[in-house]
Amino acid sequence: MDFWARQADARRRSHWLLLLFAAAVLAVLVAVNFVVLVVLGLFDAGEAAAGGTWLTRHPVAVTITTLIVLAITGITSLYKSIKLGAGGGVVARELGGMRVQADTTDPDERRLLNIVEEMAIAAGLPVPAVYVLGEEQGINAFAAGHTAADAAIAVTRGALQHLNRTELQGVIGHEFSHILNGDMRLNIRLIGLLSGLLVIAIGGRMLYQLGSGSGSRRRGDGSLALAGLALMGIGHIGVFFGRLIQAAVSRQREFLADAAAVQFTRDPAGLRDALIKIGSVESSRLSSPRSAEVAHMLFAPGLTRWMATHPPLAERIRALDASFDPATVADLRLEVRPQPLGIVRVLEEDGMAKSLPAAQLLDQQAIALNPGSLPARVGNPRAADITRAGELQALLPGVALAGDAAAAQATALLLALVLDSSAEVRAVQLEKIRIVFGSALDAQLQAQMQVLNAVPVEGRLALLGRIVPALRRLPPATRGKILDTLGALARTDGVISVFEYTLGTLAGIYIDETLAPRRVSHAIRLAAATVELQILLSTLATQGHGTAQDAEQAYARGIACLGLKRPPPFRPRPGWAAALDRALRCLDGLAPMDKARVVEALGATIVHDGRVSLAEAELLRAICAALHCPLPPLREKGV
Repeated sequence: MDFWARQADARRRSHWLLLLFAAAVLAVLVAVNFVVLVVLGLFDAGEAAAGGTWLTRHPVAVTITTLIVLAITGITSLYKSIKLGAGGGVVARELGGMRVQADTTDPDERRLLNIVEEMAIAAGLPVPAVYVLGEEQGINAFAAGHTAADAAIAVTRGALQHLNRTELQGVIGHEFSHILNGDMRLNIRLIGLLSGLLVIAIGGRMLYQLGSGSGSRRRGDGSLALAGLALMGIGHIGVFFGRLIQAAVSRQREFLADAAAVQFTRDPAGLRDALIKIGSVESSRLSSPRSAEVAHMLFAPGLTRWMATHPPLAERIRALDASFDPATVADLRLEVRPQPLGIVRVLEEDGMAKSLPAAQLLDQQAIALNPGSLPARVGNPRAADITRAGELQALLPGVALAGDAAAAQATALLLALVLDSSAEVRAVQLEKIRIVFGSALDAQLQAQMQVLNAVPVEGRLALLGRIVPALRRLPPATRGKILDTLGALARTDGVISVFEYTLGTLAGIYIDETLAPRRVSHAIRLAAATVELQILLSTLATQGHGTAQDAEQAYARGIACLGLKRPPPFRPRPGWAAALDRALRCLDGLAPMDKARVVEALGATIVHDGRVSLAEAELLRAICAALHCPLPPLREKGV
């Protein structure tokens, strides 16, 4: 699957979404103006025959009506969008979802957490918040959020009860595809816009109920009910356009997400069997009255209606298995058996952790890398990446985050990640933490420092992704204070190491975007970002090569991949960390295909000396994350 093409397609669909919304609002405006003129007795057929338009004959009435409709739809959409700005968890909670805690003892929920964490590590993303729709017995799921940092994955209780691990992994892979492809951001925008289209129908229903109530006390009640019926009819124009937009946005993307899930897991049988269970044993319908709002973002149809948001199940199954015969569905009542929870559960058994040699799981030596294949790896975790993620997951402390103190534990763990190995520097850092947080974190810091002693570097960055959901529970001001403190700790010894920069960059992306969704002010082209590209590749070449000559040659190899007419010269910058931050914020505005060329240039720069150290590989992942191009962890045997 082509991550870059899917990202570009999501951008195009966003533009079409706005155009369709504008067309829908225009149609509603025309209809509302017509009804208002009729109700007020201002629309006269004889007068219309004499010439003129509604606007020229009754400009005041048309203008007032237009402004009111625009205000109602605009304010409603804006309010809903602002409400959804808090992240995907808002959508899950509105549907009755309950967040799954890290210390849950429910075996089904434990298995779900394990799969989500495994997929997040493989995809190079922070672990999304996980919710279970406990009252929903159908088999369904969805991913919601603006960015990977504020994403949430929700699964119905029916899915947990009726799907085995392989099938559930296929469903979760499908939802991660929506996160990676840009579908999730598009879908949550659509919820906000649809609320503006539906408000006219809701207002009409309220007006009708007011006018047709028992024991009418006013002479005008009949007209009020008639006006309500008219507005309800007009509102269904909005409903029609809303469902049209939902269907246009989601149908083809579901096929792509199915294909991506199979690519991730390399097991089409899991996803196929999950779809067969929906068609033969269970249903995917949701009982929540809000299911229509999220119909376009569900794994499977959440309600029965015309203008379906999903392709027929048989077509999706046949795309996964060409030999599938829909006539045999009734005979495919797949039995659900108790499933193992995965490698993390096994390692928690006494003595099992010692049986896996950590040195074999995480080789600290050079990593082979093919620059030409690097862009294809972005946003495309493979089955080998998921296996690797299971190995990394096995090395993470299983009791790091649990209970009511999870947010405090996560804060202490994040700060502990950047504490220096020098006792003198570490003492200064601990004092800085006390100045900001008091002594409340002292005990937690000591405990988390002990935990980290057994976690290798690559495992520490994976651990960062795991603690993001716990940090989301903190107030925005506290999250901002944590980021500021993290930067201050890294600067304590006057030198920013590659690991400190990598950790700080990833933490900033994962946490800062939970404070405010990313907004790129404008798109730029490669030719307009030569200074930023110079900073990016000069910094990467300097950090990854021992001599100035090697660094300059590495830079030349990388800059050549961009095909610039006037490539800028090699120029290392003092204070490289701050300069690189500024450059990455600018380069994030590049179009997807231009970002693909930048990623290839990064790979070419790193491999100039024929090897990639673990530090370089993690710096590469941090840069890709800042460009919103998630890169799976690189393996020591190459990509």
